[in-house]
Amino acid sequence: MENFDINKFKKISKTKLFGKNIIYLKKIDSTNSYASILEKKIASSGKIGSSSKLNGTVILSETQSHGRGRFGRAWLSPAGGLWFTIMLVAPFEEKELPNTTVITAISIAEILRKDYSIRAYIKWPNDIYYKKNKLGGILTETEKVKGNVFLNIGIGLNVNLDMEDFKPYAGKAISVKSITGKVADREMLLSKILCNFEKYYEYYIKTKDLKTIFNKMENFFVCE
Repeated sequence: MENFDINKFKKISKTKLFGKNIIYLKKIDSTNSYASILEKKIASSGKIGSSSKLNGTVILSETQSHGRGRFGRAWLSPAGGLWFTIMLVAPFEEKELPNTTVITAISIAEILRKDYSIRAYIKWPNDIYYKKNKLGGILTETEKVKGNVFLNIGIGLNVNLDMEDFKPYAGKAISVKSITGKVADREMLLSKILCNFEKYYEYYIKTKDLKTIFNKMENFFVCE
């Protein structure tokens, strides 16, 4: 499996903020945990404006040794997936933070449908499914450090994994590669997801109008 090409990603990325600063790692316990450590270090430095520089930073790792989902569940993170965290300096009230999970899920599902012909669905509130198999998940966590409120959106997407990689889950998971029969360009997929997320996130920040976003993609949601 080829490593993620950071230089290629930077050339094709079209975002204004998200992913412009990207931290690439070969292996980490969890990208969300790494983000938390970085936030504590930066915020505790006392340098004016240092925390704001983390806004929009993406932490990406080839593998995670202790990837996790909601309620502390383990998340399998072998080579070939997209395991990353989007770091935000929250510009809104804490009660609004969960809305970013919805925005993130819609951003991913729309790209999978539109650009990869995958009929992805969102299993409320944070999982991406294809039929009855999990394709990805989102773990949104907050970190409060010296008056700063950070939001870490951890995303795990099974991209170029083979079916044997999912043996621990007994056929309950699937990958983009398994669905399409082709190896996906991970750099392009990440750039598309971040661009779509930026579009919806900026709209929400300006309008606080989650209903319009939700209604537009209401058919993306399924509860089982």
